Amino acid sequence: MASLLEQRGAPTDKYLTQAHIPLGLREQPDAVISVKSLMTFLEAAIEDTDWQLLGYEAGGTPLHSHGPIGPYILSATTLYQAAQRLVISARRETSITDNHLAFEGGTAWICMTPLLGTSDQKQQVELYNLRILLQLARSALGTNWRPERVRLCATAEATLKTHPELEQLNIEFDATTTAIAIPMEQLAAPIHKDDMHLLNASGAPLLDDGMITLDTMNALRQLIETYLPYNPTLETLSRLTGISKRSLQRFLHSRGTSFSRLVEQVIFCRAIELMADPGLRLREIAQAVGYSELSHFSRAFHRMTGLPPSTYRSKTLQLVQKPDRHDKAAVQQ
Repeated sequence: MASLLEQRGAPTDKYLTQAHIPLGLREQPDAVISVKSLMTFLEAAIEDTDWQLLGYEAGGTPLHSHGPIGPYILSATTLYQAAQRLVISARRETSITDNHLAFEGGTAWICMTPLLGTSDQKQQVELYNLRILLQLARSALGTNWRPERVRLCATAEATLKTHPELEQLNIEFDATTTAIAIPMEQLAAPIHKDDMHLLNASGAPLLDDGMITLDTMNALRQLIETYLPYNPTLETLSRLTGISKRSLQRFLHSRGTSFSRLVEQVIFCRAIELMADPGLRLREIAQAVGYSELSHFSRAFHRMTGLPPSTYRSKTLQLVQKPDRHDKAAVQQ
């Protein structure tokens, strides 16, 4: 942001001084400053220049130029792995945020939570994050890719509609996070390596996939559930996440499980959820969790629970439908 402001002739050093940010930190892209200092800098710059889209323009700086984090993210194999690296790296930079991946049906949301500050300050940070998210997705899906849905915490103010690209986005305002929607099948898209010479020249450490563990177990469960109808394999997860099969096996082993046991757990949990719907037949439930034959599903379910699915379902529905003794007495009264 400081560089962009200088290009417009703004007194950047004055804003840095007002925010108590040492001028020498400009030469240290990996230096850490407080959220309060960042917000004070933004407030001084916006008040002086009235540049309402400063955050969005700053986020347009090529991703590989964003300190050591940019090259680390772009060295990922797939879009899914790059998204994981982004949210984890952003968490490390700003400990008070809850950046994460969320899955809704066949859609993945890359979410970044807002920082504390005034509405104008938070809007600039949000626009910056939005541009970073768009850059991330386009590094795999092409420069012309546009998300079907975008969520912003800001209100629908006119300043958000002054940029041509913002006018073309389907934005849902007053959300709890800044997020873009990506179809699940596109998470496996490879990251384009056109700028790899720039990544290597940066000297940033390219961390291996074994370091991405904070959300891995939850993300694996969600991916397995999404791909249950297609019989996901360890190779499927490796392709989707960009994490090698060996690294996935080591990770699961460190958590006291294996890929096959994890799949069984996901199948069991999903089957239990579906059984609560009396309108679904067991054959439909079996197919929903990846079994073409009801008999195979029944054997697997019996192995996991000790009961045939029909018996388990009838017992569960009886418990759900049977009124509590006190409730029954209350009804009779």
